[in-house]
Amino acid sequence: MVSMDQDKIKQAIFNIINNALESISGEGSVTVSVERKSKDSVSIKVSDMGSGLSPDEIEHIFDLDYTTKDKGLGLGLALAHEIIQGHGGEIHVTSQPGEGTTFEIILPFEQR
Repeated sequence: MVSMDQDKIKQAIFNIINNALESISGEGSVTVSVERKSKDSVSIKVSDMGSGLSPDEIEHIFDLDYTTKDKGLGLGLALAHEIIQGHGGEIHVTSQPGEGTTFEIILPFEQR
């Protein structure tokens, strides 16, 4: 069991998936997977075959008001990051420009 506010976690994952979809021009795919990370946590990965991010962009993507989009507000990933951290989780990003990006959300299991 993962202790969470279901609506907030849904919003965080939606924001990440939405960004993944928007990063793809033409054909591509977004993959979502869930697996046990360790005895204490679960991993949710969202991978896309989009435009990818540079190291400088990765450094700033969770900053409020930072966006790489013409019409973006820079709120989606900042909010997702805050929600994940508020649940005691972590979020990691790996990316290659021109090849795609993977977001990994790690959430702790409920302590009993």
